[in-house]
Amino acid sequence: MRRVASLTFLYCGVLSVASQPSFPGVTAIYPGTFDPITCGHLDVLSDAARIFGRVVAAVGINPRKVALFTVEERVEMLKGTIEECGLQNVEATSFSGLTVDFAKEWDAPFIVRGLRAVTDFENEMSLVLANEQLDASIKTMFLMPSHTHLYLSSSIVRQAAEIGRRVIPGSVPAVVETKLREKFGF
Repeated sequence: MRRVASLTFLYCGVLSVASQPSFPGVTAIYPGTFDPITCGHLDVLSDAARIFGRVVAAVGINPRKVALFTVEERVEMLKGTIEECGLQNVEATSFSGLTVDFAKEWDAPFIVRGLRAVTDFENEMSLVLANEQLDASIKTMFLMPSHTHLYLSSSIVRQAAEIGRRVIPGSVPAVVETKLREKFGF
């Protein structure tokens, strides 16, 4: 019997702010739709930046999803957030196709994924197993956002902005709040 998902990490602790990443020469991919990026995403991205020498935050292009922001707007919001937070070893881009193929293009042996709840884990585990079958050399690391951001999702942020005409305090980086206010005129 073949062992699958042999090196999948779940990290739930508080990372110490070290001057050097745990894996200094290693690139990780943090894929997502980021429509828009939330402070929960930012928690995961910041932790990944402390763990890996280089992190590529990548907006996945999914033609089956109707997005609030264009791919270009989402990449720009990611770049603005990265700059605002001083994450010097993080860059933002977009991609289409399979995440494992994108990871290979960047010579990234790790995919970082955020987990908020048990339901996230069930869905994410299916992706891990599929990715393992596609390319066993690429592993997944699960990171959890701060407990104050566990409830956050891009959907909740979009609904509050679209229906309620406001931004949930502390839910999104400043650059995203500005874009939401521009988009919905409040």
